[in-house]
Amino acid sequence: MTARAQELDWETLQRIQSRITGMNENVARVVYDVTHKPPATIEYE
Repeated sequence: MTARAQELDWETLQRIQSRITGMNENVARVVYDVTHKPPATIEYE
């Protein structure tokens, strides 16, 4: 299985990060994995 990371502009990524951390007090940081598969994985178990 292969996949390409979606390219988003920094303003969109920052808006997503602000919503995630603002809506959930247990989330302190958002990390984006922009590595294509392979070698990165898209199956989280």
